[in-house]
Amino acid sequence: MKTFIAGSCCIENTFHQVDPTEFQEIEFEVEVLKALNCVFPDYFCGVFAGSFVFEGDRRVSDLALIHKSFTHWFVVEVELSTHSLESHVLPQLRCFRFGEPESSCITSLCRGFPDLSRENAKTLLSLIPRSAVVITNSKNSSWDYALRAIDVQQIIISVFKDHHGKTAHEVEGSLQFTRENIGFATYLPTDNSLRLPKSCKLPLGKIQIEDLYGSIGTWIVREDDGYIWITKEKGTTLFPTGAYIQILRTYDGSISFKVSPTEYEKI
Repeated sequence: MKTFIAGSCCIENTFHQVDPTEFQEIEFEVEVLKALNCVFPDYFCGVFAGSFVFEGDRRVSDLALIHKSFTHWFVVEVELSTHSLESHVLPQLRCFRFGEPESSCITSLCRGFPDLSRENAKTLLSLIPRSAVVITNSKNSSWDYALRAIDVQQIIISVFKDHHGKTAHEVEGSLQFTRENIGFATYLPTDNSLRLPKSCKLPLGKIQIEDLYGSIGTWIVREDDGYIWITKEKGTTLFPTGAYIQILRTYDGSISFKVSPTEYEKI
């Protein structure tokens, strides 16, 4: 087992790793919450027992990490490394990564994150990009390739204690979102442009954007009258009249449009 010394060499600063096999999953989840809230300060972290359905399989999650900008979020599965990868871990994570949320997700989000209204929770579930991450109590290299194949990240959290029982945590891994929400735009046919709040993260000038039909074109982003405006450099925009358009950005910087079913409830 590992040992680390925090500061000067004395018994009060010496922490020894707790045997990972000692934990029940519910006990380990408590330690995970402590560690995540400390290591990822840009996220809200809380209990999220929402159910998702994928190909007829229904699974219930453990936690959620929601970025404080509400541009993306993670469904978190807490697992002991002794659990079966094929029969338990992968079915759970496939469901959270690709499945559809049930109505219980709204209630659970509001319970675990009291500042979220039900409308906020609906927006998060239906429109804000979601990823999945599994937190384990020890590294299991046989999981790596299988998790990557379904686009799921893994974080390992180890628990340490000193001779008084004070705990410390080691966190191995990071959070990498695949897509983020930049904002929601109103399409104004009279201006042939999209209008967004000034607070959006789009750079000014000419940028390439993938439209609703998969074509990539050049768009001009400018600031005027307290808003950000997006106008196609050449050609017709082909946006539905009165449409609300979501702007998304992937991890590699690519930007795309998506029709939002209704005007979103701002979080």
